[in-house]
Amino acid sequence: MFTLNPSLPALICLSVLLLFIIIQLVYPFAYYLKLIKFPKQVLVEQNWQAVSIIVCARSEFQNLQTLIPTLLALDYPDFELIIVDDASWDGSTRYLEELQKTEPRLKVVFVTEDMKKQYVGKKLALSLGLKAAKNEIILLCDADCLPASNQWIKYMVQAYHTNPNTEIVLGYSPFNPTTNFVNLIARMENAYTGLSYFSYAIKGDPYMGVGRNLSYRRSLFFKNKGFASHLHIAPGDDDLFINEVANSTNTAICCDPEAFVMTNAKLSLKEWFQQKKRHNFAGKYYKKSHQYKLGFFAFSHALLWFAFFANLFFFSSFGWALSLLGLYWLIKWPFMYFAFKKLKQVGLVVWMPIFDFLYLVYNFGFGFITIFGKQKKW
Repeated sequence: MFTLNPSLPALICLSVLLLFIIIQLVYPFAYYLKLIKFPKQVLVEQNWQAVSIIVCARSEFQNLQTLIPTLLALDYPDFELIIVDDASWDGSTRYLEELQKTEPRLKVVFVTEDMKKQYVGKKLALSLGLKAAKNEIILLCDADCLPASNQWIKYMVQAYHTNPNTEIVLGYSPFNPTTNFVNLIARMENAYTGLSYFSYAIKGDPYMGVGRNLSYRRSLFFKNKGFASHLHIAPGDDDLFINEVANSTNTAICCDPEAFVMTNAKLSLKEWFQQKKRHNFAGKYYKKSHQYKLGFFAFSHALLWFAFFANLFFFSSFGWALSLLGLYWLIKWPFMYFAFKKLKQVGLVVWMPIFDFLYLVYNFGFGFITIFGKQKKW
């Protein structure tokens, strides 16, 4: 398995493997290191600006019964809660109609199926929610989510108070852990996504946000004509909008655990696949620079594994290939430990070598869908 004189083809495969190992190690040092060193956010009490929380809900009766009291109990002096009933068919509409009669901070916007005929996704619902908002600072979450603490609003909007140039604040929304294997895959993929968009934003090149925990100025939305440029695309009410309007000076991140918004991952592989299919479809409409950067990382990762598998055909280099892969993880594993620790996902680190291989399948599968897939209404 080891020899000091491997054949020329074996030497080429080893060289290619080493090259892409270096590329894959440079990437986290170039991006994740800034996130690891990102200072812990210190909450400073001040004259808080008024906030409008917007939640779009489509037949989420049970979730709304938990979410609305939780949001109304948050520790913040001045906010309104806007629930957009997106053509629900369960008991949501009746529940919201009655609740808004007794809760002055609650405002409900109703969307009918007739209104939705010319639209896909939830962009119409969110646009109507933004029109109904009376405050400049908008804070978004989903009906199946819950803030990790009652200080959520303060943490997410503090950047607006400390930097007048801030127009966008990117938050993080992890999945609640369970023993389900799909949950493990979903949490791992979600953590990698969080590391990526946070790190890019810190480096001054923001490319996406997650609508489960996202804030931006109402004026920014209407100044850029809302979702007009991608209204025909079902997904992208969060990442495509942020990809279009975010820049190095107007975007802040909030990665403090007090500002996390928790939610549940899909229970079955089919449900998770359909969800990621929708999310990845939007990637084909990112700015070209972001498509190239993200694509290069995925492509170089794939070539690393292909180069490793190629060495299986050469007895003289297989041992060296295993040694290089071991060195790769010896360097990357502790580094990723601190990156995952930043997102309170340390428990996932032990699974990283396995997921690193599965990520090859993920990138190829969803990369194909991104390029050739067609959107569907949902």
